[in-house]
Amino acid sequence: MLDSGRGSFSFLAAASTASSAEPAMTSEFGPVLLGLAILVLGAKLGGLLVTRWRQPAVLGELLFGILLANLYPFFSGNGGIDFVRSNANLGFLAEMGVLILLFDVGLETDLRAFVKVGLSAVLVASIGVVVPLFLGWAVALWFLPESSTLVHIFIGATLTATSVGITVRVLKDLGVTNSPEGQTIIGSAILDDVLGLIVLAVVVGTITGSAQGESAISAISIVAIVLKAAAFLGITIALGHLLSAKIIRFATRTGQPGILLIIGVALCFTLAYISELVGLAGIIGAFAAGVFLDPYGVGVRSRADEATLRELLHPLSNVLVPLFFVLMGLQVNLISLATPSALALGSLLIVCAIVGKLACALGVVGRGIRRLPVGIGMIPRGEVGLIFAGIGTQVMLEGGPILTQHVYSAVVVMVVVTTLIVPTGLRWAFTK
Repeated sequence: MLDSGRGSFSFLAAASTASSAEPAMTSEFGPVLLGLAILVLGAKLGGLLVTRWRQPAVLGELLFGILLANLYPFFSGNGGIDFVRSNANLGFLAEMGVLILLFDVGLETDLRAFVKVGLSAVLVASIGVVVPLFLGWAVALWFLPESSTLVHIFIGATLTATSVGITVRVLKDLGVTNSPEGQTIIGSAILDDVLGLIVLAVVVGTITGSAQGESAISAISIVAIVLKAAAFLGITIALGHLLSAKIIRFATRTGQPGILLIIGVALCFTLAYISELVGLAGIIGAFAAGVFLDPYGVGVRSRADEATLRELLHPLSNVLVPLFFVLMGLQVNLISLATPSALALGSLLIVCAIVGKLACALGVVGRGIRRLPVGIGMIPRGEVGLIFAGIGTQVMLEGGPILTQHVYSAVVVMVVVTTLIVPTGLRWAFTK
């Protein structure tokens, strides 16, 4: 990104002197701008199209990327797609989008939701992490016996998370957010994401340690990573309770419009950096930053006449977050799914993803709470599942990414299917 920026400034400085510099600038910076424009616009149009069919916008963004990656080469070859798919500048912007997305999820997280549903939320979330993890692990072990145990565990980990954003959106559309089932689903999904992030931190930390020559799987190292992640989140949340109100008052006293957005984004990136510094995934720090500033999800604002921090964040997230999902879609090679083994792997991952979350309904212990809607509401993987899969294409083990092309494509198909079935499934469960 810095190289591109320098290229643009040098172009401005030399505009009246050297026309020979223009082709270099165009070849380095121009295609990035064009690719960014096409991807962002296409993602938005894809999102608008699927929302007309009462589906989450993330599906349209992902499907646009999949279609672009698999249809474009038939007309213009692989050159343009390969450039967009592997461009470091676009990848950097997409990674910023992931941090903004998790920051937004943290801002929306209401810690009081756990208190409302109590033991049920804890049991549902715990079962919803453990069962899919071991089911996915078993399937990966069966289909990929030659791969490392860490690869099997990571594939299981991609099945653990629940998309809070998609679940909440469907519950709002149905008008059942405040029902006992709705509150249980929301509280469980939030805790499910926290547990899923800890699982991700453990798996990635173990893989990183293995790559550095440490023992592949050590009980002591796993416990250390769990404690590290729990301590990081716990300390951040505790500090948020002490400092968030003071930060809001400071933003109010400045009288500057949008200052809360600057503080929020700076805190998001800072905690993401600290998170990586202590050996955890950056998205954990971004999520913790959101909870830090707004532990009860009330929608903080610096002035009464100003938008909330989440509303101020929308223009930024509307550009960067869809870019991430489109680039995730660009990594999917449908041809790689044409083999019987890949299709079987994808199908079994879908079954494990659904069964694993339906099983978590057994954790509902509150009176008058129907279990079936809770189980269905925990099924969608959505954006969180895609983040897990995306990390799997970046973290290296034994000279290659954790998720190979056909495994990654199978995981993305699982994410799409589990996300598609939830709106219809919840509507049926609540009206049954």
